[in-house]
Amino acid sequence: INVQKAGQNSRKIKASLTTEHGSIDVWFSLAKISNRWFITSFPKITNIEAAVPLAAEEKGNGHIEYQMDVDGTHLYCAFPSHKSAITIGLPVSLVLIEDYIVLYEHMIPIHLNRIMSASDSHIEDSKLGYINLESTLNVYEITDNTPVYQKNSILPIGVKDVILYHSASPRNKTLVAYVDLRKLPNDIVRVVLKDTEFQNLVHPEVRLSSTHGLTIKNIVDDIEFNIEKDQEIVFKHDGEKGSQLFNKDNLIASSSNRWYISPRNEGNIIVNSIIRAQAQGSSGTLYRGNIEISSGDNGLIIVNEVGLEEYLYSVVPSEMPVKFGLESLKVQAIAARSYAVRSLKSRGYARLGAHVDDSTSSQMYNNIQEHPVAIQAVDETRGLVPVFEDQIIDSRFFSTSCGYTANFHETWSIDDVFPSKEIPYLTAQPQFEGDAPSLYNEENFRAFINQKNLQGYDRYSPFFRWSFSMKREQLEAVLQENLAVLQKKQPSFILTRDNDGSFSQKPIPENIGQLQNIVPIKRGQGGNIMELEITTTSGVYRVIKELNIRQLLKPVNLIPGEKPIEIYRHDNSIVTDFPILPSSFFYLDIIRDKNGNLSNVTFTGGGYGHGVGMSQYGVYGLSLLGKSYTEIIEHFYPGSRLESLY
Repeated sequence: INVQKAGQNSRKIKASLTTEHGSIDVWFSLAKISNRWFITSFPKITNIEAAVPLAAEEKGNGHIEYQMDVDGTHLYCAFPSHKSAITIGLPVSLVLIEDYIVLYEHMIPIHLNRIMSASDSHIEDSKLGYINLESTLNVYEITDNTPVYQKNSILPIGVKDVILYHSASPRNKTLVAYVDLRKLPNDIVRVVLKDTEFQNLVHPEVRLSSTHGLTIKNIVDDIEFNIEKDQEIVFKHDGEKGSQLFNKDNLIASSSNRWYISPRNEGNIIVNSIIRAQAQGSSGTLYRGNIEISSGDNGLIIVNEVGLEEYLYSVVPSEMPVKFGLESLKVQAIAARSYAVRSLKSRGYARLGAHVDDSTSSQMYNNIQEHPVAIQAVDETRGLVPVFEDQIIDSRFFSTSCGYTANFHETWSIDDVFPSKEIPYLTAQPQFEGDAPSLYNEENFRAFINQKNLQGYDRYSPFFRWSFSMKREQLEAVLQENLAVLQKKQPSFILTRDNDGSFSQKPIPENIGQLQNIVPIKRGQGGNIMELEITTTSGVYRVIKELNIRQLLKPVNLIPGEKPIEIYRHDNSIVTDFPILPSSFFYLDIIRDKNGNLSNVTFTGGGYGHGVGMSQYGVYGLSLLGKSYTEIIEHFYPGSRLESLY
């Protein structure tokens, strides 16, 4: 024992502690109070539920210094002997006194066959079923045989041969997962299917049949059935018990685990409980690949697992008219393939066991029947994706530009930051030949939109130019219905002006009052409105980001007895009560009465969609100019190059 005087009434004592692994020196602090000595501080003791040893180095004092990864933070600690059984790369649970390892145990591995669904609260394995997560799951990607921590990550859906580690002590709840992304197939996509109305991702029941018969398996519960062709089976949700399987109204099985349905003899599965446009009035929709049924909280979840290229056979004609021609469809196939492959690692639908859904929330899938030209476009671009700096690009696309696209960072936020991070290949670009004006400027933008005969690549779209008018009362009704809802969903981007002129997050009043003014505050490089200010008798509101603006100012009449709102389009056609403002590329003309009160607002704009990346009508226009699919990809995603996945 070594005693050092730290003050008149305080001491520091260095003591040698002997553990089963060796001896360590630690310090205690003492204080003299009322002529008695008390220990005032002990050596720091730390319980680390999960750590990954990355490296070890022998020191001259006979100790070994370890570099550990703990939740992505590198920690250095010493083992009080040169005889350590800690294995580099294998997760351990640790107890430290100060920086010394005094207790350790290797975590216990479990082999997971294939990840079927995942969230912050569960993992589902194809063989073991559901594994509840009581605490944190630390995911490490194996790169060059080294575990690399993945912040805010979950296990990719479909990845195989994951090693899950848990502590031998029931007190330690933290889990560690090792995943090798080379075992994530990039030629398969999992699609969660919405109901017929594209409203819900869960279904009260699912009715299936097949052109050549079905094989139904429940791997966890070791159940298997064969169903003859044209024979319908029905899955029904059974609350917490999971699902029930009926054949001809007879209950034949029930389970809380996942069902796998595959067609026999290279047939197709028909989901009779979902009707898509391709069904053309008949019952049911035909699907390639396999179908899976699992139980959610409020219904059944349907996942269609299908080959990536076969998935695109349906996506391409569902997203782009086949009349656009082969070259345009090739561009769409490449962009859609890029989107799908990037989604393989996304957590968006992971809790449902999918990478994407079958609606415009992801990519429209299997709504329009497959077409020979679309299939040819997919086959002739097989495996091709655009790459920027060795990463598959974020291939944003939309319907129609106004003649100029928008910057990514001036359209979307990232982690509630707006404008967000710039993306070099998603930039504002003119979509016509000739000089481009600065569209940040309100007057320049107005003049640009008023060029009715602009030879833009998108001029064949009805939405290349559009306009509509709304009475003040109609606008007030739309604002009343949408503003508070948007504020609750996006509180950082629907702000209210305070008395000092600044803007802050506040609830929207129940009655927003009379509309007094509406004015664009800020435009992006492409002319898209980034911020819009609305003044009513109840306050001044700042609406930020294009989608919020478009969802707020829906051109819909909500007043009984009034006529629908008519949008006049570039091709002289008219659409009424459109469900969303076509784009954020517009200007406003306000009409006031003799007393200065706002009475009418006319919206004049161009384009349809968010405006970032590839314009589908622009693709068509460029193809008519003789551009190849490679040239068109390079035009919309500058700096990218095409590479093959396979």
